[in-house]
Amino acid sequence: MTSRRVLALPVLALSAVLALAACGPQTDDRVTVEEPPVAVEDDAAGEAMATADAPYVDLNCTTLDVTPAEAPPAGATTIGDVSASFDASGVPTLSIATENLAAEELGIADLVEGDGAEVQPGDTVTVNYCGAGLDGLAVFDSSWSRGEPISFPLDGLIPGWQEGIPGMKVGGERLLVIPGPLGYGESGAPGIAPNETLAFVIQLLDVA
Repeated sequence: MTSRRVLALPVLALSAVLALAACGPQTDDRVTVEEPPVAVEDDAAGEAMATADAPYVDLNCTTLDVTPAEAPPAGATTIGDVSASFDASGVPTLSIATENLAAEELGIADLVEGDGAEVQPGDTVTVNYCGAGLDGLAVFDSSWSRGEPISFPLDGLIPGWQEGIPGMKVGGERLLVIPGPLGYGESGAPGIAPNETLAFVIQLLDVA
């Protein structure tokens, strides 16, 4: 299965987080015996078919695995066609309906309400985060997959973050579902289609 990762929000203009790592689809490997030839099933094609047939996909924000699912995990926080949850080890999962509708407005829901300092517009935040596109059904960026959080000023981020993060408190975890115009708009970005609805699960670690 094709795995797409954009190591950043391009509007940040941070060189360390603008890289794109792509893994192309696997080729159809064939094993030939004397008689007759036997074709080995293409795992990527099989996985893609299974994902298309499933009502949901679970996106692991650490391994970036895409797993077909019948429903979001129990106890997940949901906005429309998107759900977010953390497992017992603290690994977040984004669950997205395979037949989803584009968001028309910004969706905000807290998985955990923090008890620390509250984010104000224009603050600099330190977060773990994981982002996926509803068209691509894949994680395009995740600090959890890189193993370290990141800090950036809200003023440099996409409008959905500028509007969706203020009011969040340190220690909190939040799900954002961002319509295309509040994401990367008509221009899109590497790994993100024009006007694609985006889903983020965010863990706020610090604010300054």
